[in-house]
Amino acid sequence: MGLLDELEQEAERLRAEAAAQAAARGDREQVWTQQLAPAMANLAAYLEKLTTNLGFLKRRARFEFELPGYGRVVAYADPEFQLKSSPTKIAHEITLDWAAQVATEECPTLELEGTARIKALQGVFQNQRLSGLVESRKNANGEPVAARFQARGRIPLRVHVQAELETSMARMQFANLEGFGSSGRSFGAEQLTPELFDALGRFITREDLEFARERLPEDLRKQLRSRIERDQLKREWEQKLARQLEEDEARVLATMAHGARAGSLLGRLRLAARRLVGR
Repeated sequence: MGLLDELEQEAERLRAEAAAQAAARGDREQVWTQQLAPAMANLAAYLEKLTTNLGFLKRRARFEFELPGYGRVVAYADPEFQLKSSPTKIAHEITLDWAAQVATEECPTLELEGTARIKALQGVFQNQRLSGLVESRKNANGEPVAARFQARGRIPLRVHVQAELETSMARMQFANLEGFGSSGRSFGAEQLTPELFDALGRFITREDLEFARERLPEDLRKQLRSRIERDQLKREWEQKLARQLEEDEARVLATMAHGARAGSLLGRLRLAARRLVGR
């Protein structure tokens, strides 16, 4: 193949790639203009109406969180929302912020001993920007050796939705709505329906504790449940065998120690007997 042919093939390949990219961008622009941008505007309008009505009705929402090493944290969110909608020609961002106040009287009181355990639980509370230490007893070095914990503080809540022309997707991110921490979902333009908005509203108000999760088939759920039960039974037997092994080892050591003492006494008696016979 001559040089001119090679150059023409390379140019043709680049023209084909450019045409494909232009077509893809045209498709994304069409999706954005006709579907995704209007859907995001509808979502912003829905959240505006939702938060306004919740504020007028003064409807509180109850939240429950599981804090490792401590237990259940109960909190209540008053309908004091901050909604921000920022549309542009190529993107639309929606942010909904509010907070839940910890109901200390509904949270457990936990008493701990040991400096390491106390500091570890303090760190868990601090990671969530919560207070927990009620009182403590310290040693001569000023380190806590006993403490009592009960959760206090405010928990920030957020729904953040970001949609962009380039991705043709809407990404929803949640802060502290599915337990402590962040979680998220992605949706195509065709999925941003009134039914999805209603589900999101029920998720925010805690009428539903799950949002847009795919449900596993019943057969698969049964298999997973059976596997979990088998694993749990296996762990219980392993723990039981480990305890039995420790007890058996302790008995063997005790028997050996007793046998050693008996052998030593028998040896002394035999030595004394030989001495008497020698006399």
